[in-house]
Amino acid sequence: MLLNELHLIRLLVACLLCQYCWLVGARGQAYGQSQSDWQRTDLAKQQFLINGTGARHNPLRRSLKSEDYLDQIYVRFAFQYRAICIDDPETGNGEFFVLWFDSQEGNDQSPHANHVPNLGLHTDGKTNRFMIRFDSSKQVFAKELVGDQWYDMVGRLSKSELGVNQPFDTLEMWIDPRSDSAIEPDIRVKSDQSIRQINWIGFSTGGKTEIGDEIVISDFRIAKSWGEIMDLSSIDPRSDVYNSKITSEKINQTVSFKNDVLPILKSNCFECHDESDDDTKVRLDQFDHVLNQVIPYDAESSELYRLISESKMPPGDASLNSRERKIIESWINEGLDWDEELLPDSIPVSDHWAFQALVRPQIPSFEDANGFGSPIDAFITESQREIGIIANPIASPDQLERRRTLDMLGLPVAENREEQRSSVVSFLSDPAYGERWARHWLDVTRWAESNGYQHNRDRKYAWRYRDWVVEAFNHGLNYRDFVISQLAGDELQTADDDSLIATGYLASARYSGNELDKDIQRNDILNDITANVGATFLGLTVQCAQCHHHQFDPVSMRDYYRLQAFFTGGQPQNILLSNDLAVEVLANERDQLFDSVRRRIIRFRREQNYPEPIYVTPETIISQMRSGEKFRLNQIDNRLKQADQTWAFYAPQFAFKKLTVMPHEMRWPLSHDPTTVANYPARILIRGDVKTPGPGVESDWPKIFRTQDEFGNSKPKTRIDLAHWIVSDKNPLAARVWVNRLWQWHFGRGLVKSPNDFGLQGKKPTQPKLLDYLACELIDSNWDTNRIHRLILASDTYQRSSQLNSANQQLDPNNDTYWRWQPRRLESEVIRDSMLMLAGKLDKQIGGPSEDERSNRRSLYLKQKRDNFPLQQDLFDGPNGVVSCAKRQVSTNALQPLWLLNNHFVHEMADAFAVRAKSVERVIRLALNRDPTTIESQILTKLETEHGLASVCVVIFNSSEFLYMP
Repeated sequence: MLLNELHLIRLLVACLLCQYCWLVGARGQAYGQSQSDWQRTDLAKQQFLINGTGARHNPLRRSLKSEDYLDQIYVRFAFQYRAICIDDPETGNGEFFVLWFDSQEGNDQSPHANHVPNLGLHTDGKTNRFMIRFDSSKQVFAKELVGDQWYDMVGRLSKSELGVNQPFDTLEMWIDPRSDSAIEPDIRVKSDQSIRQINWIGFSTGGKTEIGDEIVISDFRIAKSWGEIMDLSSIDPRSDVYNSKITSEKINQTVSFKNDVLPILKSNCFECHDESDDDTKVRLDQFDHVLNQVIPYDAESSELYRLISESKMPPGDASLNSRERKIIESWINEGLDWDEELLPDSIPVSDHWAFQALVRPQIPSFEDANGFGSPIDAFITESQREIGIIANPIASPDQLERRRTLDMLGLPVAENREEQRSSVVSFLSDPAYGERWARHWLDVTRWAESNGYQHNRDRKYAWRYRDWVVEAFNHGLNYRDFVISQLAGDELQTADDDSLIATGYLASARYSGNELDKDIQRNDILNDITANVGATFLGLTVQCAQCHHHQFDPVSMRDYYRLQAFFTGGQPQNILLSNDLAVEVLANERDQLFDSVRRRIIRFRREQNYPEPIYVTPETIISQMRSGEKFRLNQIDNRLKQADQTWAFYAPQFAFKKLTVMPHEMRWPLSHDPTTVANYPARILIRGDVKTPGPGVESDWPKIFRTQDEFGNSKPKTRIDLAHWIVSDKNPLAARVWVNRLWQWHFGRGLVKSPNDFGLQGKKPTQPKLLDYLACELIDSNWDTNRIHRLILASDTYQRSSQLNSANQQLDPNNDTYWRWQPRRLESEVIRDSMLMLAGKLDKQIGGPSEDERSNRRSLYLKQKRDNFPLQQDLFDGPNGVVSCAKRQVSTNALQPLWLLNNHFVHEMADAFAVRAKSVERVIRLALNRDPTTIESQILTKLETEHGLASVCVVIFNSSEFLYMP
């Protein structure tokens, strides 16, 4: 576009002034004014107005220190091309404008072409498009230019291979990027013919940039990382450097394990420290054992190197020479490289009962037996006869009915008891069954509805997992599918809403929202999950191997981190159910809105010289939003709250389909960027310290359970593989652990009295053949939990009376042969729910969000907030939601009777119960499922006369018979 001569002179002068300002770093100029005209702060942004000359021209350029950008450089600037100046290539020349990187400065007219990286604007056929290139044969185009529109431009020039002599062969460009799009540039181009160092950068116009064309550049910056260029605080979870310690690059190897290290070990160490010598208990021919003596990357702190450097090992006069010590030192400092082919892992061997394969035991037979209610009785009778015990008789029908009903449903016997007496089927088909038994399982999984730790924010959708467990029991879901869904629901090819909700098991881990260190924050979650998986499904205390080999069980430190590796690629978060594109768009918009405001706040604070790292909480972001931004945020949040979502575990890299992450209230959350989550490495942490990462590991289950064939299988294992292995015939633990839990929840204690520890420090089974018989029955019935229920409830062992027998007591004081039924106190939930039902106040609505303590729904549906559980749960030994509660403690303290005697809830229920029952006799019948004795009628009738029937109800609520399962 041709302008008059006066206007041309004015524009050229302005162009020269802009060039001068950039070169000298002026901080006070606005277009059209001299530097002395303005006194400005960092809050007044610098802009450059660039004009064309009709030829190649470099109006802005600056030098760089090449040593500051050895492997990559990021640039960012705001860009606008005035619409009135733009030529359409169909009617004119089109437009050209680029930012270049070069090793040479050149002059004002230098082309900076011929394998010099350029990013900017060029013509593509009939349109002006954003472009990147190394030369005209390697141009890649992006979106079309729109005049008068401001663009946020980000470029990255990097090397695929590190090294001073390697070329900067990869050029990428983002146009209006999101903070989580680090690996998703709009365009990318590669060329191995490029500059090898960056000494200069600059902007160039070209022959298509005509005299009078106006291009505005603002807010130009250079950085070394995505997090820095995008104004992400160094503690922000979306930064690509926030976990730099745990993802540290592998150190170059200067020694070879095969050629340098192994000969030293063979000639100096293996004579005393290999498989053939059991006296030292220290082996140096196995990597797992070496790890216990060494801290990778830190020879000075390693016990092995200390002994060598002090000439204490090898013993005697056979100490290593200086060269050999240097090799061992370098080997350790370079990460402890190991060759599995030369020195392969050996499979641990254990004669401990829990690690032995399941073999179905033969059911004992007796000539004088009159028949048993269940095969269980044959095993129990055999153990009783071995020590001369004669079991108690069967309990009365009324006692049995109350026992079964409290046991299976967690409620008193209903008035329509004839139906309940008919069969076990009636219990299994009652919706209350799932509610009762779900609570048992939730104890083990340490489920709760808040994050825990100091910043104990609510998990608003965690209740869906609770409801899933209820439905799993009520629908008779076999234990195999029960396990697989919870461990790998997001990975299943048949994944649906239910299977995703089931991963709420993994997501039950505590989550420290106040933790600024992202490595520690994530590692705490991983440790929580790994420990619970080991305890819940394997009955092993695997967490003891977090810092060193397990002191008792055959679980190594590497076994622990291999098990943990199944979970490193995922994390707990709110997930949208039934993918909805409209909701996904809104969720992404919300993220972008938060990111833009957060970047604005960080940029402002940096300009005000705030110290790094700069912390910006979600509350601060919302408070600093402009009115329009707040209005839009409220619109989005109101819509997102209506969407079905669940608190789940999601691993983007392995999930069967892409899922939408929804907002979750938390001060410092982990990044939910899929790439960040997927790339978190699985490493051994030396001494369990997240800041001391050791060698990497592949996901696998402990070696003690692997066959020799599995060692040669290098295929990466997923959580689906883990779940299938757990419920496979090859695993000797899972079926034993599950039937032991079922037995415990029926009888009050397991056949193994340490239900979360089947290891060498755990208790031995009191009835080992019965345990294995039930485990085999479970597997052979397709892992049918209801099969075990039927066997137990039909057995004479379950139906025994609880009366004491002094002779039996002397022979078997611990009742290990189950010669009597052992009464046990009801759990807090059953006590409260029983009161509600007797009062006629129980709201039997199933499922849905939890409610506060004023609700009349079952206690299962009361809000389970860590550190603030319902009062009666704390009084009567409920779980703490922190660790797996394999068996609730039973304590007796003064607050319990005080609550039962004085609490307003108890009195409210007593009043309503009295109105419903109308008589002492009916109070006893409904509450205890029997008729009152003569003396009870006399005493309680007198109490009713003096203080009312409600007082009688309070007395019954306080009685041991009401509080214990008979």
